[in-house]
Amino acid sequence: MLYAKVNDNGVIIDVATSQSDEYKLLVAPNDPTVASILEKKFTTASASTQEILSSSDGEMMRILEDLVDLLTEKRLIQFTELPLAAQKKLLGRKWVRGVHSNHDEGLMTDNDLVEGDGEDTLI
Repeated sequence: MLYAKVNDNGVIIDVATSQSDEYKLLVAPNDPTVASILEKKFTTASASTQEILSSSDGEMMRILEDLVDLLTEKRLIQFTELPLAAQKKLLGRKWVRGVHSNHDEGLMTDNDLVEGDGEDTLI
């Protein structure tokens, strides 16, 4: 996601990968003004493509976690179809997010099994 800083006339003057008080407007990277600003940033020493990718990694991980949750909720995939390493990482991140946000998102609770269903509906 890209956020733009605009001047008093509403003209985009800069973009950033995170939202702040100055960078409020959500913009598309294919907007001609945004593309021009990004091109200039890529050619300067102060902002490399690696820095931009690194700053968006956390956001992309959350998107992927939400996508897995949605696909399993709609029963398009089963969580157990994912490789074991992926299952462990996703469950670990889900637990840490629960602890970080002060919610008790324990991995197993009494509500995890639907009565009479017998299936694990953890995800």
